[in-house]
Amino acid sequence: MRVEPEQLIAFLIDGGLAKKDQLDAAQKEATQTGKKLEAVLIEQKIVTEEELIKLKAYILGIPFVNLEKEVIPLEVFSIIPEPIARKYSIVAFREEGSNL
Repeated sequence: MRVEPEQLIAFLIDGGLAKKDQLDAAQKEATQTGKKLEAVLIEQKIVTEEELIKLKAYILGIPFVNLEKEVIPLEVFSIIPEPIARKYSIVAFREEGSNL
């Protein structure tokens, strides 16, 4: 799954996180330098990395969970075998009854 730059720009404007002229300038710089638009947006402090991650998760319909302060029990963390977790970029972090 991937968020296209045009889609990201539309959501940034609709969400009031950035103005069109800021995004046009960032898009131009990304094209000229060969950088990803997302990297330019963060470098220019138009959005933070966390705002960008949350927005992309929203666009893709994936819940955003910040795991920085989570303590993940080893038995839960081990439910998904490491090769599968790496291949699909997933991690088990909480188990509630039969829900993972």
